[in-house]
Amino acid sequence: MLYVLYGSATGTGQDVAEQIGRMATARNIPVVVSSMDAFDIQQLPTISHAVFIASSTGDGEAPENMTNTWKFLLRKSLAVDSLHAMHMAVFGLGDSSYAKYNTVARRLHARLLQLGAVDIIDRGLGDDQHELGYHGALNPWLDRLWVALLQLEPFLLPLGFTIDDSPKPTPPKYLVRIVASDGVSQPSRLHSFYDPPKTALDASRLIQATLTKNERLTAADWSQDVRHIELALPASAPVYSAGDIALLYPENVDVATIDRFLNATLQLPPTTWLAIERVDGNALDLPPLVTAGELMRKYLDVFGTPRRTFFERLSLFTQDIDEKEKLLELSAPDGADLLQDYCIRERRTYIEVLQDFSTCHVPLEFLLELIPRLAPRAYSIASSSTLHSGQVHLTVAIVDYLTPYKRSKKGVCSAWLQTLEPGAVVFMWIKTGLFRLSPAIHAQNVLLIGPGTGIAVMRAIVQERHAHRGQTAVGGDTHVYFGCRHETKDFLYGAEWKQLESNRAITSLHVAFSRDQEDKIYVQAKLAQQKAAVFAVLSQGGYCFVAGSAKRMPSDVYSTIRDIVASEGRVSIKEADVFMKSLVRQKRYIVESWS
Repeated sequence: MLYVLYGSATGTGQDVAEQIGRMATARNIPVVVSSMDAFDIQQLPTISHAVFIASSTGDGEAPENMTNTWKFLLRKSLAVDSLHAMHMAVFGLGDSSYAKYNTVARRLHARLLQLGAVDIIDRGLGDDQHELGYHGALNPWLDRLWVALLQLEPFLLPLGFTIDDSPKPTPPKYLVRIVASDGVSQPSRLHSFYDPPKTALDASRLIQATLTKNERLTAADWSQDVRHIELALPASAPVYSAGDIALLYPENVDVATIDRFLNATLQLPPTTWLAIERVDGNALDLPPLVTAGELMRKYLDVFGTPRRTFFERLSLFTQDIDEKEKLLELSAPDGADLLQDYCIRERRTYIEVLQDFSTCHVPLEFLLELIPRLAPRAYSIASSSTLHSGQVHLTVAIVDYLTPYKRSKKGVCSAWLQTLEPGAVVFMWIKTGLFRLSPAIHAQNVLLIGPGTGIAVMRAIVQERHAHRGQTAVGGDTHVYFGCRHETKDFLYGAEWKQLESNRAITSLHVAFSRDQEDKIYVQAKLAQQKAAVFAVLSQGGYCFVAGSAKRMPSDVYSTIRDIVASEGRVSIKEADVFMKSLVRQKRYIVESWS
């Protein structure tokens, strides 16, 4: 038996794992495909052959559906030969433009080796920056994997066996019926679409918040629209802390495109009521009764970008030879360049692909399998519940860009939030984040570094520290570092920060306006200018919190502070690096970043 275990944040890792599962079946290899945390981790030492697919998110964090497995593997009580019977292969999914490229796969692989597992082939690392995306590394890695596996005793092919990787029809997992509107009644069956995250503050009740404010923070003539949003929470909502995260369920706002797709492509009026069941009788991940329009607006990621396997499966639903050939070409390993050009770089959507390949007639029950669910989006909370009881504040950058062929694209969640008016209902959870304040931290000096929308969580922390100082008369210094392009265009909460500094709610404010002078200035330069103060905070038991884009900023800030430690502490770079790593281990240097 071959076990294919994945940790996936956005679905790409799961897609790769399921592809490996299908390829294993085509090679007469019995296979189990599962997320790591859905698998009985206690069985891991008994497995003889396993493939691990691991995605890296944000600042090198493990996806939520592998966190329990990772904790299990890190147990000090595990013997060094715990996995001596395992032959394994690891493939990582990441983006080399980020500081902690493929960190999860690298650490997972190293830990498996520490516990006695043996490589089937060398670790593979997929890179979104490759000209073929992650397929550039995955395709040759899979070729090597099958060559190696098929030489092992359990997986030797029978004489005369022919490998066939062409897509195969499968029975539907869903049953969809059109029901008359006059016969519709509220179903009693529950569904898992709104299931809480593992780290929800209160997993017993989905929060139904009400939007009370939606204001633009950036100048009206500035290219980037950043919003300050305020949500009123119900009395039953949990009390959150600074550093916690709001998980919002968005809706697709391009209703005109959805209606055209339903009417023209599916011949299904948006008001049509649908009854949905699982063929196997298991719990649904969708409402059992919903209109076609609501299904597309609230539950299916119809404006997401399809992955390779979508084209492979789509080829089963056309009789047109040319379109079938094109779909198989897009889904083939040697068609990765075509897939990148047509779909990935252009952010082609599921609706657009189905319209482009108009001879594909996909029954709705299969579309429910082929199109993933609309996932909730995470935003750092920008307020303190101590200061703003019963409210959640968010700082949201509206995602709006042009593709290489100048096609306009918008982020699903930010485009939805942009349209909301006071009184709108927002379904959400609140979960714990990486920053956890305590009385001990409040008593210490802190550096808060949050360029761009990274300032959101720093606003919450400042509010909570200020409130704590007012209640206890105890509190350390708070030094805030922010970066944007222009003081008059995108200085987020600029007047508020100046007032906080004037009122001594923060000790110092250092802002890098990168385009307000000839030479670009970033937060790293502001840190270097304050090197004595920065070193004093960290050498005397203080904390450093960093938030923002996961690309260059986290590594640049880390390097700058390491260099400050070396120069001000009069130690070598190597010794400074040891000091920085000790701060990370002690959770005195914490980074929260996102793609």
